[in-house]
Amino acid sequence: MQFVLLIFCLLTIVGAFSSWRHSPLYSLKTTLKLVGGFVLIAAVVAGTSMAIVNSPVSRSPAMEGVAAFLAILVLGSGASIFIVRITDSHVAQLPATARLVRFNRHKVYRWIWRLMAFVLICAVAALVLPSSWNWLPSGLGGFMLLVCGPMLSISYMMARRNDRGMSAVIANPWAHWQYTSEQWAQWAKNQREWEEAQEGHWRWKPMLLFVLLCAGLFSLGTLFSGGDMQESAIIVSGLTGFVILLVLLAYWFKRTNFDRRYRRLLASAPEAWFGDEGLFCNGTYMPWILSGRYLLKATVAADPPARVMLVFQSFNGSSSVLVTQRIPIPDDHVSDLRVLQGKIDACCPTASVHLLAS
Repeated sequence: MQFVLLIFCLLTIVGAFSSWRHSPLYSLKTTLKLVGGFVLIAAVVAGTSMAIVNSPVSRSPAMEGVAAFLAILVLGSGASIFIVRITDSHVAQLPATARLVRFNRHKVYRWIWRLMAFVLICAVAALVLPSSWNWLPSGLGGFMLLVCGPMLSISYMMARRNDRGMSAVIANPWAHWQYTSEQWAQWAKNQREWEEAQEGHWRWKPMLLFVLLCAGLFSLGTLFSGGDMQESAIIVSGLTGFVILLVLLAYWFKRTNFDRRYRRLLASAPEAWFGDEGLFCNGTYMPWILSGRYLLKATVAADPPARVMLVFQSFNGSSSVLVTQRIPIPDDHVSDLRVLQGKIDACCPTASVHLLAS
């Protein structure tokens, strides 16, 4: 189990460095700090592994597994936070009169509760299923806890930093655009139409292959369960039915996602804030530069409705996606584009900023 701990932390380091290498914050000095941090993490992992192997818990495979599980969870979370503190060292400084919002942290709280609910469901399933099959929910719950635990810890840390940045933007904005209820309703409709045009259609073939793969794995598991044919058939059918239910839920979620985002946008504040740390609009706060997310380009679309188009590069481990923020320009704030051109250029020197081109 100690080797699992080492592999998990190494994967965390590789994913973080891949994101860091493409960031505008990348520099030789900070990279050397990261190398030192990686060496320290490796030393802590090696020391922890040796301590588990040489401690009395190694006499019991079960206790050794529990100790390794807790070590992976704690060290994985700690290593992730430590790396972010190096790569994203900047923290927004708030004026004394600023109020610290909790907008981004509330989103993380919801995922924490979802993870706890999933782990609880897996624990109950492990108690209800026959002893020869309780490894499946136990393994799923443990795997999700190992993967999501470090992710949620780092997400909370970044959410708190984003809340500080958002608070600073609201306290001292470059520009503050406000809209009437009618203008915001029209914008929400326009945004929904644009999102529907950007999204791809649901594909059933990959989902069918996924269900068949899961059914095959469940059937293969019956070969090692030791149960009779009838019991195995019931368990495989139940688990396959559960997977089918998840696929149908995913399909329902995709079909209704546009409606949810539309209602969320309608309910969000009908205003846009631009500041030193980032922007807040459409119910979303976006910082200008992070090691895993940064502004790529900023342009203006003149066709109605006139809008600012901000494209961010967002990394998640070894993959990346483009995130586009569209912000309507009020008629009486067109002159703000000159201010935004200079300010964004100064904050994001690697971004392509052309707000005065049209």
